[in-house]
Formats: sequence, structure tokens, C-alpha cells
Amino acid sequence: MTQDEIHVLWEDLGVFTRRLRTERSERGLSPTHIQALGHLNRSGPMTAKDLAQLERVTPQSIAKTIMTLEQQRMVTRRSDPSDGRANLIDLTELGTSTLRDDRLQLTQWLTDAMDAECTDAERDLLLIAGRILRRLGHSTSPQSPSAHPRTASKP
Repeated sequence: MTQDEIHVLWEDLGVFTRRLRTERSERGLSPTHIQALGHLNRSGPMTAKDLAQLERVTPQSIAKTIMTLEQQRMVTRRSDPSDGRANLIDLTELGTSTLRDDRLQLTQWLTDAMDAECTDAERDLLLIAGRILRRLGHSTSPQSPSAHPRTASKP
């Protein structure tokens, strides 16, 4: 694939991502908040450190996300029985229902858009492309320096 083709793919993914953001419910949650709720839903309660690693962000960044979700009563904190110094972050019923509603809304939009815009073959290709994009997203292959969480430099 040429650099120009990669650039076009990058732009196409950006257009699609921006459209998903406009289709989201007006709950005041960013994609980062929804993604954090999704990790908790899939993996269960976890420490802020573990959530930060999954999100590939700094502990300070995930602390802000958790605080916002906690203020909106979508997550709770409780003492980690295996480490009294740490807290486990867990979804509340509101967090679970918010995530479910968000997914239902996006699923409906994507279903309608694919039905209106895609042939059967294109829908099949999109499903395959989605699996490939997921694999690339979880890849541990060499990353650019900007892909790593930033940490303070030591003097």
C-alpha cells in the first residue's frame, strides 16, 4: 500500500469516527468515557491503573475520566480486597444502561446506514475490515512515541 493510499484510509476513518460522534446520545459523555465504561463492562471491576493501561493513558488522565463518571453516578469505587491501598472501579446500573443505550443508538444508525448505502458484498467487507481494524488496534507491534502515555521527565 502506498503512503497516499494510507493517507486516504486515515481520512476515511476520520470521517467515519466523526460521524459516530455526532450520532452519540447527548449525555455529555465523550468517546473516552464511553470507552472506559466499555472496558469495565467487558472486563469487570478493575483498578484505575489497569484501566489506564487498557486505555493507553496516564494515571492522571484516567483519574479525571473516573472522577467524571463517578460524579455522574456511572461508576463506583470500592476497596480492592487484594490490595488495601487500591480501589476497584465498577459500573453502576446507570453506567451499564448508559453504555447499552449508546450501543443501541449507534447500532441502529449503523444498521440503517449500511442498509441504505451498502451492497451485501460491501457489508461483508465491512465486517472483515472491522475485525482487521480491531486486530490492528490491539497490536503490540512497534509504535510511534506519541502512542505511549506521556510521563513526566525526571531531572
